[in-house]
Amino acid sequence: MSDTGFSQIIHHPQYFIPTGDTEFLAQNVLFKVHRYFFEREPSSFREIFSDNVAHTKPYTLDVKPEDFAHFLDFEYENQPLEKWLVILRLATRWGFGRVRKLVVRQLEKLDLQPIDKIKIYSDFRIDAQLLIPSYSTLAKSPTLPPLSEAAKLDIETILKLTMVRERALQKAAEDGCRSPTSASAGDGDVKRFICEIFGLPNVTSASTTELPGTAADGGSVGGVNDTTGSSVPTLQNPAPAKKKKNANTNGTSNTVSGCRTFKLYVF
Repeated sequence: MSDTGFSQIIHHPQYFIPTGDTEFLAQNVLFKVHRYFFEREPSSFREIFSDNVAHTKPYTLDVKPEDFAHFLDFEYENQPLEKWLVILRLATRWGFGRVRKLVVRQLEKLDLQPIDKIKIYSDFRIDAQLLIPSYSTLAKSPTLPPLSEAAKLDIETILKLTMVRERALQKAAEDGCRSPTSASAGDGDVKRFICEIFGLPNVTSASTTELPGTAADGGSVGGVNDTTGSSVPTLQNPAPAKKKKNANTNGTSNTVSGCRTFKLYVF
């Protein structure tokens, strides 16, 4: 509940809709919207409405009016990250699974930095499979992130990324790199190490037409997969890496073709 005190109640400039049939009061701002929006999927609002069939007063919300306005904006695309995070937080809090999936789809379209994406997805328990590219970028990076950025990650994630880097470095050395680093390992090998160490299924990109955790009739909400109404991902063992060698003038083999040389760093 929100205490408006003696503040004058004002109508929200955008979301006090004359044709609306339900009113909400956030602090001293009054919203009037369509009840259908809140009843079309299971949520805490459906329970509130069922207990107040003849309710005539505004429903008081304990959120900021600007946050509630952002939540009502969820159908619009191209919103800034900050607004999508507000919508995601409220959708998670109020049990709007469909809105949550829509927000995840929008987040996937944004150019998020790997550490920021890992932090956001971990905080909101979004399907960790969507983090594989971010994990891979950090694992193969020849340089360490700044301390201010690395501090956003928990110690378990940092340790697992370190293990991935070590496995990738070892694989690059086994494949014949003269100056191996984690960046020298193949993308398929790094992905396999990530899936093994983080406990994720190694799903091929062609195994499903929906983003993990965002399928319209299934997927993961809160990081838990639900296969009801969705296809079961196909697991595939990665093909063994092929060694490519360049012959020198003496007819003997040299270093692996395409092997890049970086200074060695440990994450």
